[in-house]
This record gives sequence, structure tokens and C-alpha cells, in this order.
Amino acid sequence: ASVTAWGFDPEIMSEDPYTGAMSSVVISLAKLVASGADYKTAYLTLQEYFEKLRTDPERWGKPFAALLGAMEAQMDFGAAAIGGKDSMSGSFLDLDVPPTLISFAIAPVKAGEVITPEFKEAGHPVYQFAPAGDSAESRKAAWEAFHALCQAGKVKAAWAAENGLADAVMKMSFGNRVGFRTDDDTVNWFGVGSAVIVAELTEDVDSPYAKC
Repeated sequence: ASVTAWGFDPEIMSEDPYTGAMSSVVISLAKLVASGADYKTAYLTLQEYFEKLRTDPERWGKPFAALLGAMEAQMDFGAAAIGGKDSMSGSFLDLDVPPTLISFAIAPVKAGEVITPEFKEAGHPVYQFAPAGDSAESRKAAWEAFHALCQAGKVKAAWAAENGLADAVMKMSFGNRVGFRTDDDTVNWFGVGSAVIVAELTEDVDSPYAKC
């Protein structure tokens, strides 16, 4: 089978197109990993939409910065963009679209190995797989640790925490009406971590990238 995902945060892109474009790529890949795919097999297509550039250097700088950020992320994760669409016509009178670079990612996976997001059964431990730092190497190591557990059949459900951990466990609880409970009061429930994957496992695991 093929799994597809997208990544884009308009707020981050508006603040910093370079960082925002990198985040778009990371989010799209994290979603693939959460579905059971290997990020090493992913390809991308980038959809870009920016204001009319005219002769303003600052306007020209936005798509330029975004493409540099996306390219750096592609190099970091070995994910080639094999197609895309760009438009520099997002202006009407004094209204401009926010800087937009959406990353669409696709990867192959065996249909029987696809991981769905809803919690499956009460009593299973729930872990977050997060990078030890902000480097691409740390993110890849966390994803690889998670993927190894997928291949071992130890992952029952997973979600890429695009909008914070609280959002992730809430949505994972809806599908089968299986709730979530924790006594850990040190967790930042509303922080956004685009490389963090929340997963329901069949058993406890010991990994530097997994936190129960």
C-alpha cells in the first residue's frame, strides 16, 4: 500500500519561512512514520503559495528562505521532492496570503503493517517517542526506534503530535472510546513537537527515545 501525509503550520511560516518550511517537511515525515512507514523510503512534493513579489526584496526573500529551509530538511532526512507547484500570485489589493509551503509525503508500506491512530485496548502503556535534542540525527534515531517496534508488532496505535500531546491523546481516545490516564504532572501537554510520536504499545519498552 501507499501512505500519504502533509505538513504545514501557517503561524510558523508567517514568523519565519525558513523554519516553517523545515517544519512542514518534518511534520509530513513524522506522520508517515506514525502510520508504520519508514521515512527512508519517502518522497515529497512541495506546494508553494506566496504573495506577489513585485520589486520588493523582502517579498522575494520569503519564498527564497522557505525553499532553503525545505532543501535543508530534505538533505537532513534524505527525502527528495519529485514534483511540486508554486504560485507567486497570492495578493489582492493590500491583502496577501501568508507564506505557504506545504510538504506532501508518500511512502510504501505493507497493508497489514499500517498503524492506525485510535487506542485499541485499555491497560496498554502509552509512550512518546521524541528526539533527545533538536538535531536531525536525534529525530531520525527516535523515528528508527519507533519503526523497529512497529516491525516487531509491538505498536497498536500511533499519532504524530503536531499540535501538542494533549491534542494527540484526545484524538486517539475518540475512535474506540478508550480513555487515557496518567499521573505524570511534568509533561508539557500543550507544547508542539513536530517529531514527537505518541504510541500505544503492547508492553513496556526500554529505549532512550521512548518516555512512558
